[in-house]
Amino acid sequence: MPEAPEIPEAKDPFEKQVAISIAALAVALSVIGNKGDNAKTDAIIQTNEAANQWAYYQAKGIKGTVASSESEMLSLLTPAQNANADIAKTVERLKADVERYKTEQSEIKAHAEEAQKNAERGSKINDFCDMASLALQIAIVIASVSILSRWRLLWFIALALGAVGTVIGVSAFRL
Repeated sequence: MPEAPEIPEAKDPFEKQVAISIAALAVALSVIGNKGDNAKTDAIIQTNEAANQWAYYQAKGIKGTVASSESEMLSLLTPAQNANADIAKTVERLKADVERYKTEQSEIKAHAEEAQKNAERGSKINDFCDMASLALQIAIVIASVSILSRWRLLWFIALALGAVGTVIGVSAFRL
């Protein structure tokens, strides 16, 4: 069985510093990326919930319209003085149903709007995390190039870009 290749060890202090900073950037990237993925999943769930609630709202509106129309037809077809007691009860029940559907629609609308707000919040968090992840990924690449080129300025640029990405990512946790 062939031997495993030897992993090179950083002997130069500059290489060690850059390697540690790359590791720190990678940790920040993974935490922020995870937060963004979770926010995206939550946004999708909340968007589906809002769509379901709007469909439910529409169904209640249709039921209310049907009940209102049925009530009006029964009222118009039957003269008031000769109205059958059963028809009068049905008309009253339908009118009560119409009012109940309107009340239920208000509650459903509030729930749907809340789900939409949550979806927008999750989407905004995901957008911040995406921007932060991009900055951190570029910072890791630049830091890696600084090891190869042995140019400290690139490392400082990577650190600055990593700090910007981290700040953007941390701000996503506060939304």
